[in-house]
Amino acid sequence: MKLDAAAVLRDAWAMAKRDRDLLIAVGGVFLLVPRVAQVMFVDPTPPLPASSSDPVALQAWLDAVALWSRHNDLLVLALTLASLFGTLTLLLLYTDRDRPDVAGALRKALPLLPRYILLALVVTFPVNIASLLLIPGLYLKGRLMAIGPAFVAERPLGVIAAWRRSFALTRGHGLTLMAFACVPLIAGDVLALPFELLGSAMNGAPMANPVVAAVLDVCNGGARSVATVAAILLEVALYRRLRSGI
Repeated sequence: MKLDAAAVLRDAWAMAKRDRDLLIAVGGVFLLVPRVAQVMFVDPTPPLPASSSDPVALQAWLDAVALWSRHNDLLVLALTLASLFGTLTLLLLYTDRDRPDVAGALRKALPLLPRYILLALVVTFPVNIASLLLIPGLYLKGRLMAIGPAFVAERPLGVIAAWRRSFALTRGHGLTLMAFACVPLIAGDVLALPFELLGSAMNGAPMANPVVAAVLDVCNGGARSVATVAAILLEVALYRRLRSGI
């Protein structure tokens, strides 16, 4: 079966237009708010030392990371859980066999969240490790694009079974899915870049306006949230076509 990439994009765009108000409501609460809170209230992670061979610089960086973790880990954890809950809610709205409304999806998401967190960990760690070599990371991310929708739509499906199911559905489409995996990543960076550049320019400016800085943070978080919603819709559209064989 040849995957119609243009049809997947059309399906995702159709869902975005049809459900705009729903996506704004759910995404605004569970994706935008955590993104903005992270930009505004979580300190930037310490940059890597210029030379990893310098033991003094490396130890200083490790100490800085430990200090950053003590100050930020609980807030980062809470914001991450909120984002995962929002993502799971959207997946339930689009792929649950009972077709729940928003309230029903929220109720179903709560007991399913612990297993979904485990699923996210099982996906994130291998993808991040593979991403050190870029191409393997994109390939793995593409092959796992169906894992979230499959996990929700085909319950009860274990984490490892969902991994295998995604690989089975995406078999033969690795190169196409690598391109799909790039779309939300590039879109998020492109949309957020102007606000990040303006924010960086304002840092250290003697007359920087805190209101303008807050607006830039909201715009930055909004751009990233739009990319996240786009990724979810692409995954749903892709899963539906792969499952139905069209």
